[in-house]
Amino acid sequence: MSLVTATAFQQFPAVQTRSFVVLSALAVRDVDDDFLYQILVAFRSALGKANETNTTVIVSMLRCMCKIVPAISDTSTYLYSLFWLSVALLQVSHLGFYVEATQLLEVTLESMAHHGIFKTASVETVLLETREPIEEVMSQLDDMLRISFSQSFSFSLASIIFKGMRHSALKDSTESVLRTLLRVTSRAYPADISDERRPFLSPEALGYFIALIPVSTTRKTYQRLLKDCHAEDRSLVVVTDNDEANESTPRINASILGISDPQAALLAASFIGTILTTAQGDDAETEILYNLLSTLSVPFPQTVTIM
Repeated sequence: MSLVTATAFQQFPAVQTRSFVVLSALAVRDVDDDFLYQILVAFRSALGKANETNTTVIVSMLRCMCKIVPAISDTSTYLYSLFWLSVALLQVSHLGFYVEATQLLEVTLESMAHHGIFKTASVETVLLETREPIEEVMSQLDDMLRISFSQSFSFSLASIIFKGMRHSALKDSTESVLRTLLRVTSRAYPADISDERRPFLSPEALGYFIALIPVSTTRKTYQRLLKDCHAEDRSLVVVTDNDEANESTPRINASILGISDPQAALLAASFIGTILTTAQGDDAETEILYNLLSTLSVPFPQTVTIM
């Protein structure tokens, strides 16, 4: 570790790239904040020297961070920083490290859940509070993309991740991180709320649920989506044209989304509309989304019409 660490923080790309690959294999426990700080400083320096065509050092550092996150203490102040770093990288939309950025987001969120950080507060509450020290910088990125995490956390995060859904090389990592966000967010309820009293879908998970509809266009894949949002054994289940056929197209009733106000309806309808514009001729996906818009227009006709 001492030898590899000494070479990893030397700004020589060929050596640095290989050193971080080795570090990711060696640093499997007791990673302290001083070590993480050195990695983040090196990462900042590498970002400043990177260009559009050469992201090798950046990718190796991100992969190293993904590997060492499980070894980070639950009291570390940098676990949240790594989450927001991954979000910022996704907002930049550079395809060269999109996969690594989604993996970093996924592993940091899973680590937080493993440490029980969401037992007393929701995912949205915890992460927005930890964003405050870097609010000024993050707000600049939000303004560029015209999103607001404070107004709509799940839709803002889902929108910057969803871009990878339409790229064949990025689709698997996109789906994986969205499912993790849906699972962790759906299970982050206070312990005193019983299963019977839980809503079918957590309002804080709505953006991730809608973003996963394009990969949930059969009865089998939709049942998996229900399982991810902790609702597979609830009374509100998928309605299809033919319940006996696993490949039948699901029909999602808007009532299960738990939308109770016009603002949430507008966000959902707008996101659905954005997904439809990139549907690429998928008849099943288009059918599901238009049916969902149709049922959403019953309780919120003016909102859907505006969209």
